[in-house]
Amino acid sequence: MAGKAEAERKTKKAGKEAKSKTKEKAMKRPAHLQINKLAPVDSLPTASLTTPIVEATISTQATDAHLPIALKVVSGGQLTTGPIVFSSDSSQFYLAKDNSVSVYNVQNGEMLQNFSVHRDSGLQRAAIKKIVAADGHRVYTFSADHKARLWDADTGDLVCVWDIGACADFVEADPSKSGRFFCAMRRKRQRAGAQKKYVVCRVELMGEPNGVEPVRVERQELFRAGNVAGLSVRADGQWVAAFAKFRVHAAFVGEAKPKCHVWGMEERVSAIAFHPREPVLAVGDWRGRIVFWFCVDENAESSEDRSIVRSTHHWHAHRVNAIAFAGDSLMLSGGEEGVLVLWQLDTETRDYLPRLGSDIVGIAPSPDQMRYAITLRDNTIRIVSAVDRTLVSLLQGLKFAERAGRARGARELDSDPFTTGLIVHPATHALVLNGEPGRLQVFNHANDRHLASIEVAAYNRVGSGSQPHVDLVQFSSDGAWMATVDSRRTDATRGLMGVTTSYLKFWRLDPASQTYTLVTRIDAPHSGGVHSICFQPSHRRNALLCVSTGRDHLFRVWELQSVLGAGPNERFVWASRFTCGYRKLQPTAAAFSFDGSTLAVAFGGAVTLWDPAVCAGPVGVLVASADTPNLKGVAFVGASSFVAAWSDERLDVWNMLTGSVWWTLAMPIQSVYVHPRSSLLAVAAYQVPGSSTASVMVLSPSSPSPLVALQHPSGVEAVALVPTATKSGRSHPDSEHGMKPDPLDSNTLVVLTPSGLISVYGAQVDSRSEVAPSAYGRRMESSAFADIFGMQKSVAAEAPILANAQVRATMRLVRSAVQSSYVNAPFHVLPPVRSLYTQFVTAQLLPVADASTESVDAVSDVEMDVDESQPEPVWAESGDFFASMRRGFKAN
Repeated sequence: MAGKAEAERKTKKAGKEAKSKTKEKAMKRPAHLQINKLAPVDSLPTASLTTPIVEATISTQATDAHLPIALKVVSGGQLTTGPIVFSSDSSQFYLAKDNSVSVYNVQNGEMLQNFSVHRDSGLQRAAIKKIVAADGHRVYTFSADHKARLWDADTGDLVCVWDIGACADFVEADPSKSGRFFCAMRRKRQRAGAQKKYVVCRVELMGEPNGVEPVRVERQELFRAGNVAGLSVRADGQWVAAFAKFRVHAAFVGEAKPKCHVWGMEERVSAIAFHPREPVLAVGDWRGRIVFWFCVDENAESSEDRSIVRSTHHWHAHRVNAIAFAGDSLMLSGGEEGVLVLWQLDTETRDYLPRLGSDIVGIAPSPDQMRYAITLRDNTIRIVSAVDRTLVSLLQGLKFAERAGRARGARELDSDPFTTGLIVHPATHALVLNGEPGRLQVFNHANDRHLASIEVAAYNRVGSGSQPHVDLVQFSSDGAWMATVDSRRTDATRGLMGVTTSYLKFWRLDPASQTYTLVTRIDAPHSGGVHSICFQPSHRRNALLCVSTGRDHLFRVWELQSVLGAGPNERFVWASRFTCGYRKLQPTAAAFSFDGSTLAVAFGGAVTLWDPAVCAGPVGVLVASADTPNLKGVAFVGASSFVAAWSDERLDVWNMLTGSVWWTLAMPIQSVYVHPRSSLLAVAAYQVPGSSTASVMVLSPSSPSPLVALQHPSGVEAVALVPTATKSGRSHPDSEHGMKPDPLDSNTLVVLTPSGLISVYGAQVDSRSEVAPSAYGRRMESSAFADIFGMQKSVAAEAPILANAQVRATMRLVRSAVQSSYVNAPFHVLPPVRSLYTQFVTAQLLPVADASTESVDAVSDVEMDVDESQPEPVWAESGDFFASMRRGFKAN
């Protein structure tokens, strides 16, 4: 009996454990699998808690419904990884940006060409290490995938590829023979603790495709060295030198067997350069000295630390970063002082080009000796004239890329974080984002040009005080107003939580100077800092609202007020109109609807809807589930009836007509951009937390299936959809003519990587973008008359979509409905769709007799007529109508 009781006890215990495990598994399920079992939150007015959520699927390529997208241009990136490379005729210069090459005009700094090594492979794997100019407008690139490539810089065509067997970190051309290079390569197999990690080789690339000589590579090892930091070759190609920390390695390669020498230094070496004619090697160190080593002796045998004659030139107070010779008697040097020093070697005098704005990291004289290219640490390149020292052209890169590079080098949190995201200026369609401390940068992503720098907060650059930081920026719908939030921090590791003082500033665009001038400054608008700001879309000149959410559990509505005069002398001020809160929760984001009649504020995991005219209390609350994480963003998707709300873990899209979650995307969300006018949103998410590969999607709010999807192997910092001036003509099936607009037909997808590289994707136009003549009926031959006045009506009626009288009648009904108050009314007050469905569908059905007697030509005639007598909707006389809509929304 005791054994039987013990068995029953074990059985009951196992049953309880099974039930407990089942309950734990249910708790770990995604929200869309549990939402039907959740009970309503106590006294919390929710729109819907029982609507199943559709799970989105991710595609690694463009969907079949759309033509594939194309990488149009690669801009941004860090320009200061090394000195620039001039073309042989000094008319162009080349820059490497990860796995792409950008070609610029020397005179004006405009980007002429951009081509990529591997657009379909990882950016880090195919990153370009070095560019070397060849004869004509041809360039060699040496990449991290152990390949050397020859390109036509004018067309971007790949001419030839060689496999050199290793990654060449430093490359210099052999001036004595075309196609021969000196490369510092990292050794593949090394013993533990090996000091000589690099091998310097002479590599010769021979042959070209379809040529007489086959494509092959010859490589000769010259010497081995430690952590090589630079390479230099003499003008006659007889000597090559490399430096690593406190040692300098040099080799005479004019004979079959190279003669190698090694010299030690008391100070760490920072730069080297051979004199073009004299047997001199200039060596710069961390103390600011430039030491001339008279060590170039072809008759000397290989030695270690052999005695040499030296002479010292000392002006720099800090490390010498770059040394270059321009001719026989002029030496150029630069360092942390931001001053270009020109040494006249014959007369032993110096000249200076001061106040360059940042540390000099590279100097490159042009082949014709008429210009000097100066690379600065703040991601700027200055090309100055060698005759009068005047500025020829200026190329300013993305400041975010410079900060990202500095943070990676220091291996610590950057003290100037990226908080503004990618903001698209409404008027110019340029990108606005964090620039230098206390500034905003306006950047043209299409042609890789810095447009302007907006100083939001001034500070003294000399001293140890805390630097200002621009936390947020937003523009009004017409770009006439700008709102910014700047702050100062004492602890950068705490991010926005370390804010000590914050300022909300309103700026007005001056049409004459096209600059923003400060109108109102509000000190400490919220205690603890500001989460977000947003403007109300408004078509009235002086009726404008702005909302700010803060860490004090409140959001404030700011109103534009006129205080003095009228016309050109009118003065404005921004004043607080409402201060609201909700259940002592912290508001994290806010957004206005397309028509400005509704304000959505995210409190915790709920989205509250407010009437901005009164702000008496929320008129509705949207909550997906009780365990919804704290939201970090909310936005109305264009003029549609959808609202997007996202957190770090998921993205929910709500349908305001039904008051329910339409679909959700359960992935770690990195960045979301909602188009302010089109019904599109761009999402960057990681399929696996901590992964370096991000999925970038362009979606319609009505469906979770991506319209465009791609994988970004180097990660994503932010995304944006930027309107374009021209359209590609791409389209998609299922529209009025069997085609509907493509999401990238009038927009470009902009992706910012953590390294500061901007990838711009657009519609790929090919032969398929042109519709065959038989697709929509017979195509009429073009004539001058048709080009001016259009095609004849009878030809247009031959299209199949125009030949159906019932469809045409339906289209007329839809067009008339669009002009009615039912469709123009704010979507949050519309009655449920089910109450309009029967009446709408019944109105579309035509009697059989009417449909059979109506001719195609008659319908075509009606189609061409434009009814301009349609009265404008009168909102003030629609009290009963709005009351019924509000009742329908609350009932739903």
